[in-house]
Amino acid sequence: MKLPFLEKFGFGLGDTASNFVWGTMTSFLLFYYTDIFGISAAAVGALFLFARASDGAVDFFMGAIADRTETKWGKFRPYLIWMCIPLAVIFVLTFTTPDFSMTGKIVYAWITYNLLMILYTAINIPYSALSGVMTDDPLERTSLNSYRMAMAQIGGLLVNALTLPMIAYFGHVDPALNKTVDHAIFQAQQARGYQMAVVVFSLAIVALFPITFLTTKERIHPPKEQRTRLLADLKTLFANRHWVVMFIGGICGLTFGIIRSGAMIYYCKYYLGMADQKVNIVNLFSMDEISFFLVLGSLGFIVGAVCTRLLVRAIGKKYSYIVTEFGLAAFCAVFYWIPPDQTGTILALQFVSNIVFGANATLYWAMIADTADFSEWKFKVRTTGIMFSATTCSQKVGLGIGGALAGLLLNDYGYVAGAVQTAHANQGILLMVSLIPAAGYFFIACVYFFYGLTEELCHTIREDLALRRAA
Repeated sequence: MKLPFLEKFGFGLGDTASNFVWGTMTSFLLFYYTDIFGISAAAVGALFLFARASDGAVDFFMGAIADRTETKWGKFRPYLIWMCIPLAVIFVLTFTTPDFSMTGKIVYAWITYNLLMILYTAINIPYSALSGVMTDDPLERTSLNSYRMAMAQIGGLLVNALTLPMIAYFGHVDPALNKTVDHAIFQAQQARGYQMAVVVFSLAIVALFPITFLTTKERIHPPKEQRTRLLADLKTLFANRHWVVMFIGGICGLTFGIIRSGAMIYYCKYYLGMADQKVNIVNLFSMDEISFFLVLGSLGFIVGAVCTRLLVRAIGKKYSYIVTEFGLAAFCAVFYWIPPDQTGTILALQFVSNIVFGANATLYWAMIADTADFSEWKFKVRTTGIMFSATTCSQKVGLGIGGALAGLLLNDYGYVAGAVQTAHANQGILLMVSLIPAAGYFFIACVYFFYGLTEELCHTIREDLALRRAA
């Protein structure tokens, strides 16, 4: 089951499309709702809390539905065609500002945002599960997810680099109006700019997902006699101890990852003292220092994703994952001892640490596919969709826990928005990007010693399943 370059690249484009939605939501939606759409932060907080709590359940049921889908194109690929246009339409409507009353706007936001999350899940869960049925070759799975992670980061880079310029261009935004009596005109210009920027991303989504559909193929299918029930699927899921390790790792990894990433802007602005000063990039263009710091991390992530296969070839997926977790723990810890005036060292460490993170994220999704093989081999039941959706659910749990802890930690250390921070507050920010996540990654590395799918066992599983399928 060797995969050609075109199939891997086409698969990766699916996560580029996904990240146009996810990147825009995570980077701009909160600001859009409060400053452009015009609803309170409290209303937005309630909306996000409800959507994140309900989205985990939607993930699981979407995986169960996908596992039970039967078409001539496979179980998972059809959703890339069925859902891309509805997703694009709701994406645009979410970033459209209607001329409603405050109550009407809140109702509109609840409807459009929750529909957006449901449709995103309906296309992203089958897309994620697709990687588990395209090949059973361990190196090819690693390579496939390397393409996915690298192309996802490219999507995120495009969102961060193009959104604000497109808002200014399409909205004909005049910043001078922001501080005058014409502020309402300025706000309307931005609203138009946001809507048109999202139209551009939506057109890209509608173009990219069909390419993923056309260039990929489902090669691994569950046994023809397989008949399962939802409760039986759940029992099988938690009887798979290797998946349970992945589940725990997903919760912990996202919890500590969100604490660190959530504190990174504060670290740059308050601890390092980065401001709006521009950094020239080889005399071609410039960006502010904080954006440069974050983009450098994204570039390191792409390098790590691309190089993951070399590491797996050397020591296998299990030990590669453990090594990268220990590596993340070490690099995060080093941040604690670097003085804030050592900017060059900090930038280099940001790039190198994200190389390790890119490899780590790539390995995670490749290993989930291996747990689906184990389930079929051990229990004679293949539920790839539920495996991936339940894993995504665990990550959303970690996302919620990490976000809550990040806010609590900032508050506990006395952070005051927009003010000069006390030494105690800066110390807390430093701990959130260094020793706290370092301890978490060290714990995760230790947990993965209980993960038992070594390269030798995966080879045995692959051969046995091939014989069963041939029979």
